[in-house]
Amino acid sequence: MSATPVTSSRLAFLAAIAAVVAPFAAGTTLGAIRFVSADLDPLVITILRLGIGALVLLPLALLFARGWPRGRDFWILIGFGVLMFGFSQWMVSASLTYTSAARGGILASTVPFMTLALAAALRAEQLTWMKVCGVAIATCGVGLALWQDASAVPGGWRGDLFMIAASAVLSVYNVATRKVIRRYPPLIFVVCNLVPGALMLGVIGAVSGASFAAINLSSESLLAILYIGVIGSAFTYFLWLWALRHTTPTRVAIGLTMNPVGALVAAAIILDETITTGVWVGLACIAGGILLTNWRLRDAAPRETADVR
Repeated sequence: MSATPVTSSRLAFLAAIAAVVAPFAAGTTLGAIRFVSADLDPLVITILRLGIGALVLLPLALLFARGWPRGRDFWILIGFGVLMFGFSQWMVSASLTYTSAARGGILASTVPFMTLALAAALRAEQLTWMKVCGVAIATCGVGLALWQDASAVPGGWRGDLFMIAASAVLSVYNVATRKVIRRYPPLIFVVCNLVPGALMLGVIGAVSGASFAAINLSSESLLAILYIGVIGSAFTYFLWLWALRHTTPTRVAIGLTMNPVGALVAAAIILDETITTGVWVGLACIAGGILLTNWRLRDAAPRETADVR
């Protein structure tokens, strides 16, 4: 069915909102991951995160979704799942073993710059001064927030590297999925990504001897794990992929600058991490960058989205 300009504009607006809500929720998840990182191996945390998300979304997809991928697309989606929902999310969990939730969230906000550079290089979307300025301001805000961050952990550079690597993978995913993601409903796409990622990490965990038993977790830790799986996986990933389907990679990626806001909120409430005034100033720059990047939404619906399901 052909989308009218009004429908496309409305979808682009809703996608911009989704692209802000999803990273904020993901940011709060970083605090929950940091909370349980002392009790669980990063690989186990990631397996639980993806596994719970798959258990929530798979029955819904089987009941309500139509148009499952076949042939070449089937293997492409599996590859994306292994790359993004396997390796990338494991690196996020590994990062939070070494660094704070607040710093991890701030570093994750480098994704917009990486995505814009990659999308422009591959001509995946039109480069405008609004987008360049918005991403530049948001990235400066990230730098300021990192400089003023009082929650840095000694030796946390290892966690910083893990988070930057995970962000690079996410940037590639944002751009590489721009065409195939519009051929399938978001519910199907996220399930076809989550399940392979969880299975791959499960096999790695079994081979490496990762233990799910003999873990004495408190009720708070169990609630944190449930939150990581339901909110940090099922809800966040579905909303994120829905946004990617209805707007450009950079406009979705700029929403990731809300990730540290969620992380800072969780860090302050759950972990008592120190948040300085300079960090909040940096986050204000990040918010300004988001608004500037999404100031005009007429071109937000990509040319490929002539067919809207």
